[in-house]
Amino acid sequence: MQVAGIAINADAVGLDGNLDVLREELDHHAGIGFAYVEIAPHGAGVIHGGGLHREQMKKLLKVLSAYPFRYVTHGPNPLNLMDREHLELEKRLFMSSLQFAGETGSGVMVYHAGRWLPEEQFQLPDIGMPEPDQQKVMWELERTLLQEMGVLAEQYGVTIAVENARPYLDASPYCYGEFLQSLAEMIVQVNHPRVGITLDLGHAFLASRHHGYNLLDGVAAVRPYIRHIHLHDNYGRCCASYEKKQGELLATGRGDLHLPIGWGEVPAREVFARLQDYRGVVTLEIRPRYRAFYEEALTNARVLFAAKGLAEDPGAAKQKKV
Repeated sequence: MQVAGIAINADAVGLDGNLDVLREELDHHAGIGFAYVEIAPHGAGVIHGGGLHREQMKKLLKVLSAYPFRYVTHGPNPLNLMDREHLELEKRLFMSSLQFAGETGSGVMVYHAGRWLPEEQFQLPDIGMPEPDQQKVMWELERTLLQEMGVLAEQYGVTIAVENARPYLDASPYCYGEFLQSLAEMIVQVNHPRVGITLDLGHAFLASRHHGYNLLDGVAAVRPYIRHIHLHDNYGRCCASYEKKQGELLATGRGDLHLPIGWGEVPAREVFARLQDYRGVVTLEIRPRYRAFYEEALTNARVLFAAKGLAEDPGAAKQKKV
């Protein structure tokens, strides 16, 4: 079987809305040989207050048109269809992200699974995890809205791919998506052909270690619904949400490191041996501090796929340096 193509993420924080930086990144990625780029509307600075900024979007599309890439969209990280307090804003932000995906020709829009307790509230005083009865209400809200967004996604020719969540020492389980079985259950209940799963392998490894479930059993549960894959490495040791110094985390082998595959302990060979029928894009979602090793990461991924009969589509791999 063939992977449709390998993407590299255009890091949203690194771009910070600067299209000149984006050009530099795209030049770099084209020279290495990536077929796809995963890009976020908030990273490109084209979403303001929940809506698309048309002038900035026009500039972005002009930049993207100069390159041979195909694209994957990553929705804004805080986007949360379980946020009842700001629901209209969340819906508008989701619809704007789908529109962005449609206009950039992205086949997939990645959405972080809804959170019972969003990360921005972890350290606030007097904020606690919702009770189980409230979690049921929030689950039903997410399910209903994903069905609605699936209808809109179909109009744009986009598939929504709900991403499994990383765990944290200070708040987990803050999200049903920390458990692959629960994520599969949500997708089954949504029951829409345009709503599937992004399997983030690094997150899944961390969560399986933290919560003590079998990673390969979890992969088997989501396998029929996987529409996109994030591939990166770590050492399977959870950190707290407030720990942000990547040099310190790398030194101790803790947290969601987003290393090039092959640097850590994620059992990628065992996982891909169970994904022989996967035919989507794989994004190497690597932190920009490892930019000098993107070419190594791409080589490692190609070796991994070839070993498991998942070679990259030759047509997708032929990219010219711009």
